[in-house]
Amino acid sequence: MKGRRVIKAGLVIIVGICLAFIVALFSADTIIEKKIGSQFSNISPALQIRFSRVRSHVFSSSVTFDSLQINFIPYANHQEEQHVFRFKNVSLQGVRFLSFLFHKKLVATDLVLAGGDICISQSLLEKRDSAQTEMIRQLSWPFRNLSLGRIQLRQSNFFLRAAHQDELLAQGKGSLRDVAIDKPGNTPVFSGFDIDLSDVDYPSADFRVQILRVQLSSTSKSLAINSLHLSKKQSQVRFGSVNISGIEISKLLDERVLICKKIKLDNGKIDVTNDDVRVHPGLKTIHADVFEIRNSFVNYQGSGNSTSFNANIELSKLRLGEPFDKKDFQFGSVRGTLSDIHYSGNDYQTARIKKVEMDSKKQYLRAVDINIIPKIGKYELGRKLGHQADWIVANISAVEVSKPDITGLLHDTLWAEKVLIGQSRVYVFRDRRLARPQKVLPLPVESLKEIPFDIRVQNFTLASSTVEYEEFPRSGYGQTGVLIIKNAKVTLSPLINHPRASDLRYLTMNAAGSIMGSGTVHSTVLMPLAKNKPYYMKGAIERLQLTKLNSSSENLGKIRIKSGFLDFLSFDFTMTEQRSTGKIVGAYHHLVIQQLKKHTDEKNVADFASFMLRHLIIPLNKDASISEKKRTGNVDYVRDPTRFVSYYFLQSLLMGVKKSFTLGFLLPK
Repeated sequence: MKGRRVIKAGLVIIVGICLAFIVALFSADTIIEKKIGSQFSNISPALQIRFSRVRSHVFSSSVTFDSLQINFIPYANHQEEQHVFRFKNVSLQGVRFLSFLFHKKLVATDLVLAGGDICISQSLLEKRDSAQTEMIRQLSWPFRNLSLGRIQLRQSNFFLRAAHQDELLAQGKGSLRDVAIDKPGNTPVFSGFDIDLSDVDYPSADFRVQILRVQLSSTSKSLAINSLHLSKKQSQVRFGSVNISGIEISKLLDERVLICKKIKLDNGKIDVTNDDVRVHPGLKTIHADVFEIRNSFVNYQGSGNSTSFNANIELSKLRLGEPFDKKDFQFGSVRGTLSDIHYSGNDYQTARIKKVEMDSKKQYLRAVDINIIPKIGKYELGRKLGHQADWIVANISAVEVSKPDITGLLHDTLWAEKVLIGQSRVYVFRDRRLARPQKVLPLPVESLKEIPFDIRVQNFTLASSTVEYEEFPRSGYGQTGVLIIKNAKVTLSPLINHPRASDLRYLTMNAAGSIMGSGTVHSTVLMPLAKNKPYYMKGAIERLQLTKLNSSSENLGKIRIKSGFLDFLSFDFTMTEQRSTGKIVGAYHHLVIQQLKKHTDEKNVADFASFMLRHLIIPLNKDASISEKKRTGNVDYVRDPTRFVSYYFLQSLLMGVKKSFTLGFLLPK
């Protein structure tokens, strides 16, 4: 009997304990729910938290909120400025309730936010004061520290509130891993995150961002964008895809510095204007081991000019820093191709280049099929400008640059070992009936010095080319004169425009060609780098059939060369900014020149003047059998500084030719 009573008593005690435990558990749920409600109301006046229902489950270690809404209102006198976070369901799973109740430690495995509508105030985002940050730091959280294994934001909508209207910014989801706050007010830390957004449409103060889908992962250290569109005023930037790999996440979040292995932009279309070209990306610096832009079209509209091209470029060791202009744009090497380049300036000319290839590691830069094309007709140009101007059409087969400093091009320098201009054809037209500008024109070296680029090329070469000059005379027979130089070749060493003390004193130019396809001309010109020093000109014209010059001599000079062969005409003189001095020595045979009548539309011979030229002024023959003294003419020509150096050279040469004849002063001007 006694044993039965003991067993019975034991069972009663066990059952009582179980009942008490069950009652305690349900009581704990009630206590937790009340605790949560009271704690939410005491966090901060700036933070309003409401929900329709909260349920806690001690057995499953979870807390669930229905219709949770959080309003962040940092400025009490501006209630309209607030961030609003609404969620249909919020659950905290794997909660250690005892740690929370007795030690104020919020420890859980998962915080799941589902069905969110997150509305961000644009005015609060744009405020530059620190009040919002400080207010968040001073929030009175109901825990001493926090540790969450994961925060999951399930499919939600993001809105931007501006002028009392909510615009959809994006849709998407995301997660944070191992989130911890060791002390209220401290910045949360986490081990990793994943973000997946779609239909992004963000209008900032500077530009608008639209993205079909963006994925950012700290695990893979990557950013992937599908269809990026940036717009700013008249500018548009589009890329089919943007991929960034090897991102140093901590640098990006903590220091606003993007350090990565590779940035790749594909299938782009970039339309920018001069006013919109600068866009601040919100980063201090960008570093990428490799930067690629593939299959992209670029169109730039500047002040009175435009440039467009297709680009495939790869840069290594890219560094781009604030304020994000060319001064802070650096890279280790570059390889790529620009094709279908079109440039249109405000000087009535356009330029087209089929392709430009570059490789800084292989040390070459090459442009293929370069064309300079006028926008208007050759007679229309002068009439439109109201004065004489050169109307130019040119084709250059290729330009090859050996051992260039490609990075220097970004900093206004052109340094290279050699520049080779391939076979070219240049046509120049000028209408002399129009007024000639009376501005002072500098000599070649001074013109070079006016170029803002710093040019340093050891050897510059022009391959066999053709230059054709056509001129409509001020008065005459209504016909143009043409002069063609065929097989023109030029070498220049060195080519420098901003000389240093250690540089050579002269640029040396060697030129050769064929005048109207007959005979040859060759010369050596020493051009001084120091100011007020003379140019040295030395060379010769050899074996020229003089009748080939009739197109220009008749229509421009009213002189007909009936016959004549130039054995040679050597020249040796100096040219300064004021005058040229030196001599010419020539030899010719069977030279007959006729003067044409002036003030008439017909090319009729002026008989008396032609007779005087033939029998008194110009001997029929003056070959090498005649003493050199009688074949020599002194050069002493005063320069007209409003004319080009080509005119200066030609008039110096003609001065010597006239002086080689006894009565040369009677020759027509």
